[in-house]
Amino acid sequence: MDSSFSNQFDVQAVLEGGKYPVRFGTDVLAGLVEGIDGFRRDLEQQRRSRSLGPAMLGAFLWVDDPELLQRIAEFPSACVVVSKQPRGKRHVERLRKIAEAVKDAAGFPVRAFSELEELRFHQGGKAPLLGPGSPQEYIRLPALRTLGYRKAGDHLVPILHTKMMLLGELWWHDEDGLGGVADVTGFTPHRLWLGSANGTASSRRSLEFGLWLEDPGLLKAARRFLVEVLAHSQELDPDSDGLEPDLVVPDYDDEAMWEAMTALADYDADEDNGSKNDA
Repeated sequence: MDSSFSNQFDVQAVLEGGKYPVRFGTDVLAGLVEGIDGFRRDLEQQRRSRSLGPAMLGAFLWVDDPELLQRIAEFPSACVVVSKQPRGKRHVERLRKIAEAVKDAAGFPVRAFSELEELRFHQGGKAPLLGPGSPQEYIRLPALRTLGYRKAGDHLVPILHTKMMLLGELWWHDEDGLGGVADVTGFTPHRLWLGSANGTASSRRSLEFGLWLEDPGLLKAARRFLVEVLAHSQELDPDSDGLEPDLVVPDYDDEAMWEAMTALADYDADEDNGSKNDA
């Protein structure tokens, strides 16, 4: 690889109990890609009961590295959020290229997070109205999303500046928290990559650092942060210039809901009375 820096800066160290080395120097994204491949291979070999396979969440300023995009596109469940890009010929072309790279990706099921499972995509900028006859929706977010404010001119805006990837496992269960019959999906985080490098091909030529961590408290905090990022994210190239998520809490038709519940209760009462008369 052509680099402005010699590999004399490259240093690696292994954390106690760590599987992958901490990398300092050039091409630290190689460590990210190796960790993704190793995690997926290990998890798929275990074949755990009730497992729905490996899953990935990420947040970067920008992602365009071909190897990393390929891993995102091929992962069984993945959603990576990047900072919202300005409009302009150069940026539109950048968006087109990465959108093409992940066009066949499976995305990520929203129902894996209890904090998000109530959310629905807005309809014309408004929260959808749900009633007793509304169909059940199982939303899968695309593999790439965006967050933040679109920069216009020289005006500075806050950006998504994290460089992180959280790997974990999706699972299912047929009981809810109270022991009732239910179809439950969840996500358990296992490994977190943090670094200074963006997910870009150019970052491989710079002096950066990157490391994998498995501290339980850190995994829990990273999950909470990334779920919040997902909740406020938008499609890859939204019309909105501001922080206006396209996932919203729906409005409920309370009157229709109450009428449906009353009708169901009356039906159950009639069934009970009929059973007693037959006896």
